[in-house]
Amino acid sequence: MATTDDLPSHDRVETSWYELIARQLGALIPKVGIEEASAQLYQAYELICRTSLGCPVAPGTRSSRLNLDGTPIQFALALGHPTVPLQFLSEAGNPDMSHSDAQEFIDETVRALSGLLHLRGDLDSILNLIHKGSTVDARDLDPDRGGNFWVGAGFASDGRSGIKIYINGKSGAPSERWSKFEDFAEFFGAAKTHQQMRHLLAGKMTPLGMAVSLRQDENPNGRIYLSGYGNPVSYYEKLLRHLCGKQPIEPFRQYTRVMLGKDRAYPTQSAVFSLGFEQGTVAPPDVKIEFCGHCLFQGDLEARDRCLEWLTLRNIDASAYTDELEVLGGPMSSTKVNTHVYMGLGWKKQREYTTIYLKPQPPSGITTNA
Repeated sequence: MATTDDLPSHDRVETSWYELIARQLGALIPKVGIEEASAQLYQAYELICRTSLGCPVAPGTRSSRLNLDGTPIQFALALGHPTVPLQFLSEAGNPDMSHSDAQEFIDETVRALSGLLHLRGDLDSILNLIHKGSTVDARDLDPDRGGNFWVGAGFASDGRSGIKIYINGKSGAPSERWSKFEDFAEFFGAAKTHQQMRHLLAGKMTPLGMAVSLRQDENPNGRIYLSGYGNPVSYYEKLLRHLCGKQPIEPFRQYTRVMLGKDRAYPTQSAVFSLGFEQGTVAPPDVKIEFCGHCLFQGDLEARDRCLEWLTLRNIDASAYTDELEVLGGPMSSTKVNTHVYMGLGWKKQREYTTIYLKPQPPSGITTNA
């Protein structure tokens, strides 16, 4: 079995994110029962994070958009269906890379991960899609400095594994961003769905990014992400009704009553709406709505309590969440949201699932210069 000692070190800097996350992975693997996949997990972690997490454990050392303080990694949970108990998402490569160097890093990393994890998909066409989706206009005077790409990997106890490549969709004029979304959806056979949604999204949501998922047991999946601010809950209900019919409306209302509390009556703050498509199928899109934890909660204690209330209400085993929170979260604050990043509700093949994104915290013995 591989251990964290098998990982290449960055001069054994104990306070680098690379070393810290490796140790946290070592604590999480037995909790979620994926010991048999640990060797592949550590190899995937090394391929994705060997460069991007070499920086010190201190806020502001990177311009990452993953977290408000620049922390270059998150962990994600999908609970209910589908259940993927261990997923991480990291910045890709060195922050000083040029755009062409970042694309080269993605090409090499995706090919290596696909071989390691035996993933489905025509890599040449997938990588060509990623290149098109990430095109940057050299004349852009104010490019987004939040990064070009992010790469994640997920592992489950039944042996399933996969990766996800996220593409920054905030570069270029609005018309260029929408055009990229349309081309991206067309690649996955979902151009009609995208066109139907445009009139519901215009003026309410703005393009945020795209992602390609590769798994052992599925055809390639694509997802488009849109950012919204100030929309009422009823607007998101309208989107759900249009795409999924009546089925998700009441669960979503219950979710917003629990997670938003009394703020449900007011326009929501930062939210992310996303649509997922599977290549080669005519299945309805995977729809997901997620809310910013910093906007919802007074502190991590309140976030934890509301997450547990929701999971209990939906009869979802909360152990994966509480185990991850124990390893990643450190002391829970009642006045600051340090750990809970985004929380959401989604439907894939008409089956509901809950998402929780967590930012890892350094142990109490490591200072973050905060």
